[in-house]
Amino acid sequence: MVRHFLPALRGVFGDWAYYSCLMSLRELSARVSFADQIHHSKALSELIQRKLKDERADDISKYLKSNPERFFNSLVVAVYGGDPAWHELDEIKPQHQDFKVSDVSKDAIASLGFLSLTGDERLFALDGQHRLAGIQKAVLADEKIAEDEVSVIFVSHRNDTVGMRRTRALFTTLNKTAKPVNKSEIIALDESDVMAITVRRLIESNPSFSDKRILVIDSPNLPVTNTSHLTTIQNLYDVLTILFSKVMQQQSIKSLSFQRPKDDELEEYYNYAIGYFSLLEKSVPELAAFFKASNGANVVAAQRTDVGGSVLFRPVGMTMFAHIAETLVKSMDLPDAIKLMGRLPRDLNKAPYKDLLWDRSSGTLNLKREPLVRRLLLYTLGYANRSVTAASLRAEISKATGEAAYTIKLPVKIK
Repeated sequence: MVRHFLPALRGVFGDWAYYSCLMSLRELSARVSFADQIHHSKALSELIQRKLKDERADDISKYLKSNPERFFNSLVVAVYGGDPAWHELDEIKPQHQDFKVSDVSKDAIASLGFLSLTGDERLFALDGQHRLAGIQKAVLADEKIAEDEVSVIFVSHRNDTVGMRRTRALFTTLNKTAKPVNKSEIIALDESDVMAITVRRLIESNPSFSDKRILVIDSPNLPVTNTSHLTTIQNLYDVLTILFSKVMQQQSIKSLSFQRPKDDELEEYYNYAIGYFSLLEKSVPELAAFFKASNGANVVAAQRTDVGGSVLFRPVGMTMFAHIAETLVKSMDLPDAIKLMGRLPRDLNKAPYKDLLWDRSSGTLNLKREPLVRRLLLYTLGYANRSVTAASLRAEISKATGEAAYTIKLPVKIK
C-alpha cells in the first residue's frame, strides 16, 4: 500500500480533532468531492449539487486563471473510510543556534507531523464547495494553476446516523454563520473591484472628493443631521457602478467587481469618473459652487434643508441622474447627454419631485417612487420608453398619490 504524505498540523477545537494540511490544487480537484455524503437521501444530496451549478464557480475559475495574486483561505474537508494515519515528528534538529528544542513544549512538537492517506478514503468539502468547483474548472484549463498549494483542514466523519448528524451540524455552522463581505469592506479593501479602487483613489488623492466632501460611513444614506457632505462613499460607489457598467458599456458588473484590469485601464476608469463629474459641474450651477468652494459645507447647507433643496445633494438624486445618463448615451455622446440633463428641474419643491419623491409635509424622501420620477424626467426630455406615455404616467402618479388621473398635470417637455 502506497501512502501519500501531507505536511500537517494537528489540533483540537471543542470536540473536533482536525488536521491542517497542504494540498496541491491538482490533488484537491481529483480527490475531494462535494458534501453529498451527509444524507442517505439521493434527492437531498442532489440538492447540494444543484446549488453548486451557479455562476460562482465560473467566477472563481476566472479569478484563479487571471490573477497572479490569487489566494484562498482554508477549505474544510471531511474524511471517512480508507486508512488515514497521523505521524507526529519524533525528533527536531535545529539548523540555527538561536533555536533550542528544549524551549519548545512537548504539546507543540506533538502537533507537528504528517497526515497520510491511502487513496481509498472518501473526501468531501464541508466549507469551500464553490471554491472547490472553481478550482476544478481552473485546473482543467490551466496546468500551471494545478501546482498551487492550498490549506485544507481535515476532520473525521463517521458514515452512520450519529456521524451524519454531527457532520451536518458542522456543515451548517460553517456555511450559515459565514458573514458576507459588506459594501463598506469592499470599498475599503477590495483590490479587484474597479469601483472600489476608483472610489478610494478619489477620496485619498482628489481634493474635490476628500472625506471632508464625501462622507465615509457604513451606509448609502446621509444622516438626517448632515449638512456638510455632498453624498456618501457608498453612494459614490453606486454611481460609479452605473457609469462604468451602463454608461461606458464596456464591462459587466461581475467583471468590474472580480477581475482587476491593468493599471492603464484603471486610469481610464478614473478619468471617466472625473470627466463625468466635471461635465455635471459645468451643467449644474449648484454643483459648480460646491466643487469650487473652499468650504463646500456652506453650499451643502443651502442645498439640503428641511424644506427641500437640490435633488443632486441627496444620494437618490446622484444615482437617478446617472441612470438618466445611461439612457441618453444610447442616442448621443456623454457631453451632450449631461448638457441636456443640466436643463432638468432639480428643486425638490417643484415638479416632478414635490409630493411624489419629496414629501413636503414631513420633509422626507419616498425612495420607492424614484423609478417613477426618473421616467417622468426622461419623458420631459423625450427619451422615455415607447411604453411610457402621458396616460400611463398619470395612471402611475394617481396610483401612488391617490389623486384623480384627469387632474394630474405632467411637467412641461423640454425642447
